[in-house]
Amino acid sequence: MSKNTHLEHLEDSILFDGSQGATDAFMFLDQLAQTFSGQQRNSFKITTKWDGAPAIFCGTYPGSKRFFVGTKSVFNKNAKINFRDTDVDVNHGHAPGLVSKLKDALKYFPALGIRGVAQGDLLFTDDKKYETINGERCISFTPNTITYSIPESSALYAKADRAKIGVVFHTTYSGNTVDSLNATFGYDINQLNTSDDVLVLSAETGQLGKDLLITPQEESKLKTMKRTSASLLRDTASFLDSISEQIAANDQLTVGPRIKIYFNTYVRQGRRISSAPNFVRDFKQYFEGEVKKAVDKVKTPKAKAGKLAKLYAGMDFIEENEQAFVKTVKLYTTLQNAKLLFIRKLEKGERIKTYLRSENGYKVTAPEGYVAIFEDSTAVKLVDRLQFSVANFNVSKDWVDGK
Repeated sequence: MSKNTHLEHLEDSILFDGSQGATDAFMFLDQLAQTFSGQQRNSFKITTKWDGAPAIFCGTYPGSKRFFVGTKSVFNKNAKINFRDTDVDVNHGHAPGLVSKLKDALKYFPALGIRGVAQGDLLFTDDKKYETINGERCISFTPNTITYSIPESSALYAKADRAKIGVVFHTTYSGNTVDSLNATFGYDINQLNTSDDVLVLSAETGQLGKDLLITPQEESKLKTMKRTSASLLRDTASFLDSISEQIAANDQLTVGPRIKIYFNTYVRQGRRISSAPNFVRDFKQYFEGEVKKAVDKVKTPKAKAGKLAKLYAGMDFIEENEQAFVKTVKLYTTLQNAKLLFIRKLEKGERIKTYLRSENGYKVTAPEGYVAIFEDSTAVKLVDRLQFSVANFNVSKDWVDGK
């Protein structure tokens, strides 16, 4: 089964896929620029990334006529497939909250007439609330980190009021057997039957209004970013390819995996990268400290020598590629800034309000982010990581991973 369980951030393409990842990121930004110039192509679409939980797979199980539901664990070696309530108890009995939600999906989703297999995110079951947020009566639900609000004035309110379960579908699977299933980004909810018991939302953003199109000033800014990025790539291509190879090898005592982790520490701390040279300087200290911890954990001289060799090799690699490293950080932040321009515009078109809970009540926030999809087969995340990811890193997950 070709699964769709994890997407990468646009700027992370340069870490995971090296110089080709940078080229792919440029392509996505070009497609976004065309879309926001009113020249959207059928081969390119944008979906809202809903902060639902758990991820759910459902439909007709390949090779049978039986309806099933499952979580990401449908991809396990010992797959957890649920045809009946008793299957849910056996497969997920360790997580009572998850059991309840999957049983509701088994009860209500068959009425939708799902053909093939769909992937989506659950939004609510019996945990939706009726409350007043910022003076507005609404139905709210908090499947994970973000609280979603459907105001009483919305056309969706009556549907949400009747519904026993809410879901957003975003991926289609096709194939005659489990092993041959292939994922296609996007899901056409218009093919489904209607059911008063199920609120089904589409992840696709639809057509952009004229007020969301890029201005001449924004177009000029994007062109400058593109020229800057192209210049930086010429000077960093070899370094990026080395980093991506190291990340693929997954040796935590090499520079590549540690660069990825170190970028994420900025997200967790809610920090922006204000200086590329300072970032590289601080990374050197971080890398040295992490490898020395690994050295201290082993006892034998041979083991210590092996890990110290990793330290010396890594420090030499950084020194030899210091200027390329600095320019890589600049390329990374340039891609982030270009991405944010489009995210801000997309946020203006949202019809469902989003909040984060705080000790002082609800705080208005943006959606989790968006997914840019090219030719239904290639996709990247567009997320303001300092706004959403920092909260998501630190939230208590409880049962929402669906294991």
